[in-house]
Amino acid sequence: MNSELFFEWDGRQDADEHVIGEMHAAAGQPAYTADEEPEPEPTGGQGRPRTIGAVAARRDGALLGWAWVYEDPDHERVARVQAMYVPREVRRLTTGYYDLLPPTAEEFAMVTGLYRRAADEARAAGYRTLRWVGRDTGPDGRAATALNAHGHGEYARCWSTEPATWQPPAGLPDVQVHQLPAHLTLATADAEVSAVIDGHAAHINAGESIRHENAEPRALAALIAELVTRLRRDHPEVTELTVWEFDDAAVRQALPLAGLRITARTMDYELPLTPS
Repeated sequence: MNSELFFEWDGRQDADEHVIGEMHAAAGQPAYTADEEPEPEPTGGQGRPRTIGAVAARRDGALLGWAWVYEDPDHERVARVQAMYVPREVRRLTTGYYDLLPPTAEEFAMVTGLYRRAADEARAAGYRTLRWVGRDTGPDGRAATALNAHGHGEYARCWSTEPATWQPPAGLPDVQVHQLPAHLTLATADAEVSAVIDGHAAHINAGESIRHENAEPRALAALIAELVTRLRRDHPEVTELTVWEFDDAAVRQALPLAGLRITARTMDYELPLTPS
C-alpha cells in the first residue's frame, strides 16, 4: 500500500465545502454548516472571496489536510492559500478549541506540498502571485523557505516564557489583583487577563483575553507577571505560557516588562508565480 502523500486538486467553486464535509464524516461529526468553512486571512476586502479551488492531501486515500485557494479581493491576479491539518481540526471539533501541540514532521511536509500544488494551479489559472499568512517557525514559514517565498508585513507575534524558570522582573508596581472563576482569570480595577490551560501549555490570545482600559504598560505587566506566578504555584504541570499579540501597543510594551520574549512572528508571505 502506498504511504506517500498524494495531493489532489479540485477546481470547483465549492471545493472547500467538499473536503470539509469529508472531514466531518471521517470524524463521525454531524454534517458541516457554512459556519465551519475557513475564514479568509485578513485582506481588507468585504465578504467571502471567490474560491479558485482546493488541494486535498491524502495518505492511503485518507484525507490528511487541505488548502483553500481563493482570490485576494484587493489585488488583481493575486491568489491566497490557507492550509488545514485534519488532526488539529478534528481535535477542535471534539474539544471546542484549537490545541497548542507543536507541528509534527507530517504537518510540515503536508503544508509545503499543499502550497506547492496551490502555486502550480494558481499559476496555470493566470495568477501572478500567491500569498499566505503564518508563523515563521511553523509549517507556513517552513513552506515559505522551501518554495523561496518572501516574508514581509509582520502581522503578529508569539511571546513565551517557562513558568518554572521565569523570574519576576524587578521594578514593577504593586497592583491589587483578584481572581475570577473563568479559567485562570486575574483582574485589577483597570485590566484583566485570562489564560487557557491545555495539558502542559497555557495560552493567551491577547486580542480576546487581555483587557486594559486605563492601565499603563507597567501596571499591565505587573498583572501578567502575577498570572505567571500563579501558574507556577497552582499549575506546576504547565511548562510554557504563550501569548499571541496582534497590533496592541500597550500589550506589546507590557510583555517584555513581564519577562516574556518573542519566540515566533506571524508573517505575510508572497511567492511570485512566474510562467513555467
